Amino acid sequence: MVKLRLRRMGKKKRPFYRIVAINLKAPQQGHALAQVGIYDPINSDVRIDEEKALLWLQRGAVMSNTVKALFDSQGILARSKGLEPRVREDALTQDKPKRRRKLAATALPVEVKDADEEVEAAAVAETEDVVAEAAPETPADAEESAAESSEEPAEASTEPGPEE
Repeated sequence: MVKLRLRRMGKKKRPFYRIVAINLKAPQQGHALAQVGIYDPINSDVRIDEEKALLWLQRGAVMSNTVKALFDSQGILARSKGLEPRVREDALTQDKPKRRRKLAATALPVEVKDADEEVEAAAVAETEDVVAEAAPETPADAEESAAESSEEPAEASTEPGPEE
């Protein structure tokens, strides 16, 4: 059985990959039957020989998940199924998983800190509301409420009543 997969090439920490058709039981760096294309993740570049790719797909070659995603982004899978190909140019410019982890690790303490501050602010606001309801009146509030209560009886006493 033949498989279309990536073969790592390049220097340490500067990888690029060849998309090769290779026997399934061959070792990772074994002899390839054909080179179908090149994938450079550093520069987000994919160059695929469509004729060779379609030839190997017609012969029944199985694709690895990464090769399948690359072929889909370049419209080769659609072309192999007889559909109109659509090249997605933004498919390779998206963040890679390792980059997302690095960004999340650097941004996480800031976001958590902001979230913790928001939670603390909400908790403080809730406790202030509860304390305000349960707390005794301040002297200014007491004077206002006393003035209001003293005005009411004064108004009631100025009205002539049946006793007079």
